[in-house]
Amino acid sequence: MKNLRKLSVLFLVAAGLFLLNSCNKSDEIVPGNVLAKTTVKDYLNMVSAFSLSTVEEITSGEDGLKSATLANCVTVTVHKNENGDFWPRNWTLDYGTENCECITGVLRRGKINVSLSDWWKNEGSLKEITFEDFYMNDNKMEGVKTILNTGLNENGNLTFSKKVTDAKLTYANGSTISWNCDKNSEQIEGGTTLLFADDVWAVTGTGSGVNLDGKSYTITITTPLIYNNGCFYPANGIVEISTEGEDLKVIDYGDGECDNLATVTVGGVSETVEL
Repeated sequence: MKNLRKLSVLFLVAAGLFLLNSCNKSDEIVPGNVLAKTTVKDYLNMVSAFSLSTVEEITSGEDGLKSATLANCVTVTVHKNENGDFWPRNWTLDYGTENCECITGVLRRGKINVSLSDWWKNEGSLKEITFEDFYMNDNKMEGVKTILNTGLNENGNLTFSKKVTDAKLTYANGSTISWNCDKNSEQIEGGTTLLFADDVWAVTGTGSGVNLDGKSYTITITTPLIYNNGCFYPANGIVEISTEGEDLKVIDYGDGECDNLATVTVGGVSETVEL
């Protein structure tokens, strides 16, 4: 957090246009000596909040085919179809009404609802994720995430189209940051097994929204983000964040190590930050 504050003080905003994925805040300098609310970490928190990797894994593996109370305060309920058909499958992940600290240290409460039209590895299967009075680190999450199996690509790898629509984080003080994105995921390792432990994914795409200051921003993955199963953050890859009236921010997730560090560069000045 100290690194993030040092970096934020260096954010000199220039006039310009914006180009192109969640909770503490520090200050950034903007024209007229007005202090901006939105920091690099706010953008990264938004992207991380809606990655929902744990939710996707729970509702894709064999363990997600039955109701269960799992570790980390979540109760998973599978809703059976009235006509007895196995598909579509519907789940409710209930984290309770009070904050529960998960393995990653994230606090969650509320419910997440998931529907899946067919087994996730079948081309055309569609998963939809919605939120019911759900909070992460006391920030309310709203929106819809869909995951469409788009089949095998020319490399023979499984691919998915992942979209987040009308997403919003509302902080405890009432301020909000919104988010829409359209990303593509390719399973570059682990596709020949039924295990999640050996899965590696490459993610590309873009997103946009309105930040805490009411400014438009755009996010572009310029170098594919590589996610190793079991790592909450990307192991490597580069993202650019362009915000209306501010310098371009470039986030480099590193060289493949599974950690919570990234290098942020703004106006030629680079700092290592904790995610």
